[in-house]
Amino acid sequence: MKKIIVLLLIIFTLFAAYSSKPDDRTCIIEAVKSVWGPLTPTTDRPIYYEQFMDLTSKLVEIDDWIFLKRIKYKFKNDTKTVAFGAFKKVFTVNRIAKK
Repeated sequence: MKKIIVLLLIIFTLFAAYSSKPDDRTCIIEAVKSVWGPLTPTTDRPIYYEQFMDLTSKLVEIDDWIFLKRIKYKFKNDTKTVAFGAFKKVFTVNRIAKK
């Protein structure tokens, strides 16, 4: 009986993860914010924010896996994973080496 309950919980969790992945726009915004930090313009001046996002969003790659999304950012010579998206949230990786 315990195995059935555990199996049902696992299936429910995987279904919830699959059905609640964040959209690509949210992933791109959070990836840019995690790489640029306080240098990211705020939405107080929409023109600067839109121009900045148009330039930097081209450097973001999103790998859509079954239960989550891996978000990578292109630096000069390599690409690094900067965040993962699952359960309607984007979880950033804190070990980004800025070059």
